[in-house]
Amino acid sequence: MSGGLPSAARSLAGLARSVSGLAENRLGLLVSILIGLGVTLRLILIWTTTSPTVPYNLLYPGYGDGARYASIAHSLLETSTFGYAGRATAFRSPAYPALLALTWKAFGPTLTPIRLLQVGMFVLMTVVYSRVVATRFGKTAAALTTVILSVYPMFVFLSTEIATESLYMLTESCAFALTLAVLQPGQSRTGRAWMSFGAGLCCGAGGLTRPNMFAIFLVAAGLILWSGMDREAPTRWVVPVLALVLGNYAVLGPWLIRNQRTIGAASLATNIDYNFFRGTFDVAGIGATESLLVAKFREHDVMYEGDIEDPGRAGLPYDEVSNERQARAAALAIIRADPARWFRDRLQNAAYLWLNLQWVDDYLANPFVRVSSASVTVFYYLLLLAAAYGFVQFRRKQFDPGQRRFVVTAWLFILAVMPVVLTIVGKRYRVAMIDPFLAMLASVTVAAWLNRTGARMKPANPAARRVSSDRIPDGSGYAGS
Repeated sequence: MSGGLPSAARSLAGLARSVSGLAENRLGLLVSILIGLGVTLRLILIWTTTSPTVPYNLLYPGYGDGARYASIAHSLLETSTFGYAGRATAFRSPAYPALLALTWKAFGPTLTPIRLLQVGMFVLMTVVYSRVVATRFGKTAAALTTVILSVYPMFVFLSTEIATESLYMLTESCAFALTLAVLQPGQSRTGRAWMSFGAGLCCGAGGLTRPNMFAIFLVAAGLILWSGMDREAPTRWVVPVLALVLGNYAVLGPWLIRNQRTIGAASLATNIDYNFFRGTFDVAGIGATESLLVAKFREHDVMYEGDIEDPGRAGLPYDEVSNERQARAAALAIIRADPARWFRDRLQNAAYLWLNLQWVDDYLANPFVRVSSASVTVFYYLLLLAAAYGFVQFRRKQFDPGQRRFVVTAWLFILAVMPVVLTIVGKRYRVAMIDPFLAMLASVTVAAWLNRTGARMKPANPAARRVSSDRIPDGSGYAGS
């Protein structure tokens, strides 16, 4: 009974019920306000820390890929060639440079439109994830998801970067939502096929943004197979899987054909084995200088990216496909020479990926950057701990099948990108590929706690308590007591 609770406990329970009640009764308004806050934060950061002509954040210029994408965009506009000053390449994935070129064609050579477009991508991603969470765990969890996606500092920062993360996160959110829809029982065969095709399109678009999305495609295909294998009619899983494959390759196909014709291999990118080789010695936390990297590449007769992506070079000593073969051979030779060390380095990469340890010390001299990095670290660890706690409880409790599918799919999407530790690890990899799912899982855990805490204020009516405990969609089944 609430009357038996200490005063502080009653106050906490009342606060929890107020938060849950606001989300339950005013979710649309609340989500709109929170997304508006997220948009405002991103616009302020774009206004104060970026330049329309500089492809990196002026406050924390830690990522240099933007200049590479800008170079390819110039080549697309000036020579109609995806490459560097007319020299064809497949070293970078095509979606983001092509999108950048489109904004330049429409608005001129300014980087502000692509940054504003990335703010729009944040809005769409947030709506998708919030809707998915609301459907399975209730409105409180959806509101919390919106809060985190809107104000998490690294998500806000990425909107300022000329980088693939915003586009990748949007395509991944759509692939996740459509995969869950396909797994939902009761769908018509036609509906499942079309949703699978849509998920395939999203996986293909993500694959053209980052090759890592191909692992997500394989996870989606595996989940659809697993969900349908126990049914008598093979069409329940054969047709959706075929639709997924068709959608994926409808998007990837033209790019693969182009690469076969221009560079001699139907590859997603010619930097896959390159990064595998680089990861054998460029380990997270070591901080190899560029001169050391160049020397290591030359030692093994592998072209360094600075040479491959130099627009001043009319040609290369050998083609990108040959460079990939040489990189793979060199990587395997290094691994065979000392497999134990390579394995220890993978563990170190994984530790840096999950423990949020990668910060550039030179930039931390700025007090604002130092405070921001600390806030990111605290925010991230709270997400990680809440998501992990919820998963532990998930293993111990009975769940609605829809909730179980959500949690399993979210963790599989996280695990699908873990092969990145085999190559080089960057902070943005984790933020783009893992943190959105941690945000949702953490929101579900916190929402369950709020609902459980708020229930202490309910009347001691057995029937009321029974109805409350049976309400799975409010998230109380996840991370329950």
